[in-house]
Amino acid sequence: MPMEVFYMTILPFTVIATFFLVMLIAFYVRTIVYGMPDTKRISEKGESVFLGRFFMEYWFWLVVNPIQKIFVNARLSPDIITVVSLFFGIGAGLAFHYGWFALAGWLIFAGGTCDILDGAVARALKTTKKSGAFLDSNVDRFTEIFTFAGLASYYNGTPVAYLVYFAIAGSLMVSYTRARAEALNIDCKIGNMQRPERIVYTGFGAVLSPIVATVLEPGAVKPIYHLMVIALLIIAIFSNTTAIRRFFYTYNKLKGIDNNKEGN
Repeated sequence: MPMEVFYMTILPFTVIATFFLVMLIAFYVRTIVYGMPDTKRISEKGESVFLGRFFMEYWFWLVVNPIQKIFVNARLSPDIITVVSLFFGIGAGLAFHYGWFALAGWLIFAGGTCDILDGAVARALKTTKKSGAFLDSNVDRFTEIFTFAGLASYYNGTPVAYLVYFAIAGSLMVSYTRARAEALNIDCKIGNMQRPERIVYTGFGAVLSPIVATVLEPGAVKPIYHLMVIALLIIAIFSNTTAIRRFFYTYNKLKGIDNNKEGN
């Protein structure tokens, strides 16, 4: 086994996975004794087929809430957290480009956590601003573009590259259709493959891919990373499905408004 695979995949995954598994059991016990936490942001988003509330509450309990307290006490600017998430996204893209999939996965999770923290810290410090929300939404798009660009670079010249293009198109259209709907005063949050789900599936697909590849593609110079391909397939299909659902939902709402105006 190459040392790069061991130090960047097997060793850190084993240590980190053991920690998260132990804490997952602790969280499960905690929910039995005290009940499921009720995080406002999770309640507003709602769970989906691809990401249940239990795991979202677990991540907030273990990672987001403790770090949020540190950042709030330090009065760290939410904009700084947002910019840091961009650098994590750039790093993930570069890691994918060079074939360091496990490292890319860790960076995706770090960036996704920052994406949660910037808004949480802003609300806790009562410093929410429209400029911050604008910065956050744009950084989110750039982060996804950099991440998928790295994947497209790695899979360049293979059929998987087209799957990456399809995935990024769907991911961007999910956000665009919602933004356009909200600009027209239509609340449009339907669909199951939103940004948190895309982060989870891309991150886990990347982190676990090298381990699976040691079994399915031993000795491959440039592995296909089948688990990552499966994650991309899920994201490509359901992000585009979500975008299409949002399009027709918003279009029908607007048609109804137009018809009511004509009727009056």
